[in-house]
Amino acid sequence: LTELIMWKKIFNLKFWLPILLLGMGAGITMTLLKSKPTARKKPNFQRGKLVEVIEAEFSNPQIEVRSNGRVRPGKKVVLSARIGGEVIWISDKLSEGSVFKKGDPLLSIGIRQSQSRLKAPFDGVVQMKNVDLGQYVNPGTQLATILGSDFAEVVIDLPMSRLDWLPKQFPKELPANSTKKVTGKSTTTNQYQIPAFITLAGISSASSWPAVVKRQLLELTPRGMMVQLIAEVRDPFQLKIPLGQNDKEIAGNGAIEIKKKGMFKGEIREKAENFKIPLFIGAFVDVKIPGRQLADVIRIPAKALRDRDTVWVVVNKELQIRNVKIAHIDLDNVYLSGGVKIGEKIIISPIKGASKGLKVRVFGDKKIDAEKITKGRGKKKDRSKGNWKKHTK
Repeated sequence: LTELIMWKKIFNLKFWLPILLLGMGAGITMTLLKSKPTARKKPNFQRGKLVEVIEAEFSNPQIEVRSNGRVRPGKKVVLSARIGGEVIWISDKLSEGSVFKKGDPLLSIGIRQSQSRLKAPFDGVVQMKNVDLGQYVNPGTQLATILGSDFAEVVIDLPMSRLDWLPKQFPKELPANSTKKVTGKSTTTNQYQIPAFITLAGISSASSWPAVVKRQLLELTPRGMMVQLIAEVRDPFQLKIPLGQNDKEIAGNGAIEIKKKGMFKGEIREKAENFKIPLFIGAFVDVKIPGRQLADVIRIPAKALRDRDTVWVVVNKELQIRNVKIAHIDLDNVYLSGGVKIGEKIIISPIKGASKGLKVRVFGDKKIDAEKITKGRGKKKDRSKGNWKKHTK
């Protein structure tokens, strides 16, 4: 009886049905896995850091020497009384800030029914007045301080290391008392004739003046140990009126009488379209001086210089670090005299985690873009035909 019950269970459909269903499911799963298509791995055409580069090439730029300075008068004279007496007349031109011409009478001192008249020794302006009408003065009494208006001087501070950046230009005729030393074909002296460009410091829209560096002082500044160059600026207060202006413009400047007298006849006057305000005495100025010429150097942006003396170069799509020799540095550019070959690609863009051997891609590289487009089109064509096996072989 027991055996009969066991055989009935073995041949019972309910006993085998779950096992059959599990087996069929496993078989179907295996079949689906085997028939799944293998996806072809796409090549990565975006490998490497994208960088901007410039191609190294020779140039022969002229250095621009930048510095700063301060304006001082070219002529400054304290007028003193030669004799004692009462001040019986003072000209309207002897007022602080007033303009006068050479030979203009400025004041008279009465002496026992006679008078002594003081005249202006040069063209200029009154800086300070120390006397009033009716005042009694003694010989040697300071009457006024006047400044020359023909030119002003700019004292320019320059580090000693930049002194050799200046061009080797000298006047055609050196002063008789100048000290000079001839070594071969070179002449050294403290006299110069170098053009410069002056602007008021901190005022971007301010006037600008052409200047000429004339000489250097032979004593360094106590602070900073700077060399001091002396430059001259003509007509710093903008007092000379160019010929050709109408009477209204000249009258508006209070100089119609000067034009009628023809005081500027025959003068060569530089164009002053950019001149707006006077070059005030005591003003701080920015100075630009065209320096000497560099030969066969490679110019790169200042941002392309890394760690003071290295640059990044692309070689075989990899980053290389090069030590370079620097010929000159200004605010915007660095000039290299060694370390990079002509035609090499210098990286100018920043890279995080830059290191030797880093894979890079050059921005705008047409070969990379063309290769990517061509291979992309080929894959589309083969996929439409179902030729996946051909690519996987």
